[in-house]
Amino acid sequence: MFRPVHILHAIALYFSKSGLLCVALCLGCVYSGWSQQIDPDLSLLIREEKAFAAKAVETDVPTAFLAYLDSSGVIFNGESAVNGIAQYGQAPKGGKDLLKWYPVIGHVSPGGDMGFTSGPFQFFADRAQTAAGSGYFFSVWKKNSAGQFKVVLDGGVIHSQKNAAEAFQRDPEPKSNTAYAYILPIPKVDDRDPQPWKAEDAFSVAAAKDADQAYKQYLAEEVVLLRSDRPFGKTKAEALGTLAQQQIQSYQFIRSGQGISTAGDLAYCFGKTKSVKDGKAVVGFFTRVWQHRPEGWKIVAEQVSLFR
Repeated sequence: MFRPVHILHAIALYFSKSGLLCVALCLGCVYSGWSQQIDPDLSLLIREEKAFAAKAVETDVPTAFLAYLDSSGVIFNGESAVNGIAQYGQAPKGGKDLLKWYPVIGHVSPGGDMGFTSGPFQFFADRAQTAAGSGYFFSVWKKNSAGQFKVVLDGGVIHSQKNAAEAFQRDPEPKSNTAYAYILPIPKVDDRDPQPWKAEDAFSVAAAKDADQAYKQYLAEEVVLLRSDRPFGKTKAEALGTLAQQQIQSYQFIRSGQGISTAGDLAYCFGKTKSVKDGKAVVGFFTRVWQHRPEGWKIVAEQVSLFR
């Protein structure tokens, strides 16, 4: 969620979410929405994300993060990846600022132990005023030993545009429970030694030479690619369109952390990045999620935030 209040707190200083057939049809109308069938683990993950967002509104941002972050959960503070519990444990509580968000997509590994969510957010330096900032959050979740989903990584992108109040209009909250699932079910891949990091390393080498070709090779057909000031897309074609608009010649990715699902079919990594555009270097951070598919490991989600 780069609910980048982690960086937006700093921004706030500058600005000071037939009979039986008839019965069945009636019940379908009554329960349309959350009764629609999706993976129960995805349904659980979406509920947790929404509860997380509600907690931030009911209390404050630090309290909400302390409740939903894993003990090893990582956030980006604008300089580096840090432990979220340690960061928010020192943050003052009860402030006037407010962070609002909701998910528009989600995905959970077939084993049900790891997943991710993403959607728009708005940041208010003062709850009584209009939104001062907006963007897209991106969070990786993993079940702990008690079977509860906890945030193990929180990131995202901030928009530079001044129409932050319109963030939720551009990406409205889904009305149907099934709308959150954007990755179609795929056959289980039998691999006793999954190696997502070989794919990650190969992609990084390729992106350092020719970013466009690297993404064309490694993006899945269903993929969320998040960039500042770019629309939220869910397809490879949309992602490649965003990349073409950015005109980044190359990326250097420096991985500082990673994780993989129990079944070895979903993996994520994060770290610092440096891009070259018009001959100038811009640095930031990234999060990338890989899925093991019959055609190999493919990127199903990525956020790159470049800020200086």
